[in-house]
Amino acid sequence: MYKSVKETILIVDDKPGNILALEALLETKERRIFHSLTGNEALKLALDQEIDLILLDIQMPEMDGFEVAQILKTNKRTREIPIIFITAEIIDSKNILKGYEEGAMDYLTKPLDPQLVKAKVKVLLRLQTQKKELVQQNLILEKYNLLINNSADMIGVIDRKSLKFEQVNQAVEEILYYDEAELLKLDLLYLHDKSNHQYLKNLSQQEEELINFETWIFTKKREQKWLHWKIRVKGEKWFFNARDITEIKKNQKIRTYLATVVKQSNNAVYISDSDGNIISWNIGAEKIYGYSEREALKMKIWNIIPDIIKPEASLLMQKILTGERILDLETKRINKFGKLIDVLYSATLLDEGKKSTESSIAITERDITQQNIAEEKIKKLNQDLQDNVAQLEFSNQELESFSYSVSHDLRAPLRALYGYAQIIEEDFGDELSKEARKYLDNIKRNAHRMGILIDDLLNLSRLGRKNLDKKKVDMHQMVNEVLDCIDENFKANSIVMIDPLPPCHVDYTLFRQVWENLISNAIKYSGKKSQPEIHIYAENDDEKITYHIKDNGVGFNMAYADKLFGVFQRLHSDQEFEGTGVGLAIVKRIINKHQGRIWVDSQEGIGTTFSFTLPKN
Repeated sequence: MYKSVKETILIVDDKPGNILALEALLETKERRIFHSLTGNEALKLALDQEIDLILLDIQMPEMDGFEVAQILKTNKRTREIPIIFITAEIIDSKNILKGYEEGAMDYLTKPLDPQLVKAKVKVLLRLQTQKKELVQQNLILEKYNLLINNSADMIGVIDRKSLKFEQVNQAVEEILYYDEAELLKLDLLYLHDKSNHQYLKNLSQQEEELINFETWIFTKKREQKWLHWKIRVKGEKWFFNARDITEIKKNQKIRTYLATVVKQSNNAVYISDSDGNIISWNIGAEKIYGYSEREALKMKIWNIIPDIIKPEASLLMQKILTGERILDLETKRINKFGKLIDVLYSATLLDEGKKSTESSIAITERDITQQNIAEEKIKKLNQDLQDNVAQLEFSNQELESFSYSVSHDLRAPLRALYGYAQIIEEDFGDELSKEARKYLDNIKRNAHRMGILIDDLLNLSRLGRKNLDKKKVDMHQMVNEVLDCIDENFKANSIVMIDPLPPCHVDYTLFRQVWENLISNAIKYSGKKSQPEIHIYAENDDEKITYHIKDNGVGFNMAYADKLFGVFQRLHSDQEFEGTGVGLAIVKRIINKHQGRIWVDSQEGIGTTFSFTLPKN
């Protein structure tokens, strides 16, 4: 067997002598010859070997040459092998046609002419070799075509003079959104802004074999994209590869921005290697520690770690080098001037996967010294507040005891005073002068007034300690209940108008007192009018409800309005209108406890409107 085999021949004949004669005639260094004595053996060899040509005897027992050829032509692997039929007799045209139908390329008649056999075999082998080479080249071209059309990059040809596209792959649809036919009608300048046209024209004049450049272009959707062009110049043609680098450009911009943010951050952001050498140092680190970047790059991180925590910091660094991430650990550092500062320390390993000796650590530290000082002040203030609350609770208890004492100790002499005045009036009334009776009436009236005043003061003192029991209350119904208790004589001679009043979440008991005090005030100060009028209405918005109680009473000068809600502050004398000067103070305190606000608007001789707001939530 030869070391280099270019051509293979299969000789099929049932006579060994014929085979030996053909082998001797056809054998060369470039050829390998197989032979078989039967049709079945020939079929097996054709399937197992790469055969270029078959010389097939027609007259064979069991399976003749026509049958062997027919089977070969039905198999995909063997049907392209050329066949030369060999016959010992002259066959008719019908059998000749049959042979060609079964795939015969030619016929040889025994006795064989050696020169003719050599010539026919040589021609057929050359044709088969050329056919194989052509098939191989087609396969290579198909692969190249697949590679080009499946590439994510744009690949194609541009005419140097006109800069028109002459050939492009399918990637143009992904990158530019044009199909191939559309782009072949355009030139390179069309894709670019006018500011780049002259630059491209200058490039087209260059004679370098390779050209690289980056430009931004407009897609069919008028989007902007960045392309990196690689061009090989061949004569008047540009063979180009254009890669979409839009995302890379965006990422570069983001990285540049982040680098700027890190550099300008007020936090210390720096990098150390595994030995603790500082290899990066931002402006924030300069501000916090006082070392310039030039100074820091000659230091180790141990220069800013207090001696007392260096063992702890060393263990922490070993953990980080094994991949552990540290986030917001409160620790101590020391600055250039020897001052201890509190920092929040975060660190993570860079270059994961490398040996620990080759890795570096990214560190962020935020100075929280002032924050800790402020927190200590807040803690002290909170403690002071708790002490004050305790003191206030103690004072409230004392006030409650005092209130009880006032209630008990003052009421007893008042009852005695009122009782003795009534006894004198009953037992000695006939003997008393008119002036003496007047004095007794004054004593009883003032004793009664003092009792009311004591009740009002006790109510006012209890308000500060009472917890609110808020429920949804029908204000319209509550106002009607209060009006039902009005003196019948007033009802008969007055006009009371109540608009629909929205409900609100309030303490029922306390707000019953609010409405009683405000409506009583309106009745009292409008009672001297020939026809008193009271109008109760409300306004509603997204956040609050405002209630109004308007009367046409005597009114007052608004210059004194700020005194109206103070304890014992009255704008009218007892001779004009009775009162203790505590009722409106109670109303204001109740509304304040409900996070509301109360105010008044009045004109002398025209009337007064009290208004208060309550939050919806």
